[in-house]
Amino acid sequence: MTDPRAFRTVTADQLALVWPRAALVDVRSREEHATARVPGSLNIPLDELASRLADLPNTTLYLMCGSGKRSTQAARLLTDRGHTAVNVAGGITEWYRAGHPVTYNQAPADQPPPAGNPAAPGLRRLLPRLFRRTSA
Repeated sequence: MTDPRAFRTVTADQLALVWPRAALVDVRSREEHATARVPGSLNIPLDELASRLADLPNTTLYLMCGSGKRSTQAARLLTDRGHTAVNVAGGITEWYRAGHPVTYNQAPADQPPPAGNPAAPGLRRLLPRLFRRTSA
């Protein structure tokens, strides 16, 4: 018997088959989303998700973060609340590696990364690769 609260996980390439028609929710921080994002994604940081359920479209929700950890947590939270959620394995990192479009903005040179953000080191490693890429 299938658990009605279960969610499925897809690869970046599987998401690309339904994107941009799919409702893609990016659960990374506002700063991460502002720096690099999948075009058309809705940013609701994981720590705000439970209080912003009314902001979600009434459809299947594809969830993305930097690598898949936060989006897995978001998928659990949403399915427990009756939503149909799909986790995107590998997050925006795998989306980018698979050659799918990413929109990015360069942070001002005099602005340090947010303090205490555990994703900042990984994002700093990803940004140079993103800036070399031309927008699709």
